[in-house]
Amino acid sequence: MAKPADTPRVNERVAMPISLARGRLFELAEDVLTHRADRVLLSHREYDEQLVLVRASDLAKMDADMAALRTRAGVGGAPFSLRGIGTIIGDPEDVLAMTRKRQAGLWDAKLESFSDGRGDGDN
Repeated sequence: MAKPADTPRVNERVAMPISLARGRLFELAEDVLTHRADRVLLSHREYDEQLVLVRASDLAKMDADMAALRTRAGVGGAPFSLRGIGTIIGDPEDVLAMTRKRQAGLWDAKLESFSDGRGDGDN
């Protein structure tokens, strides 16, 4: 029984082994190009990563969207480095112990605000 033309012939959520996809490449490409499927996930038994067969126009749109997000967020060029911004005064172990003690106190206050029904602690 033949499938209707508008029904996807691939499961977009399940990766297809690349050995199986190799024999169906033209069919898979047609599914993506005719919008019967948005993507085809491919897997390779020797790798944990998966591959995706998508339309080039969709990839270009995703790249443009990511570039716009980076521009809007001010993330451009080299990643921002925190090195040299702060200096720990004193023994780092003491600073760490003090920070842990402060966090434990904040956690206790948060739990107490839940148990007394106020619920007005920071979320």
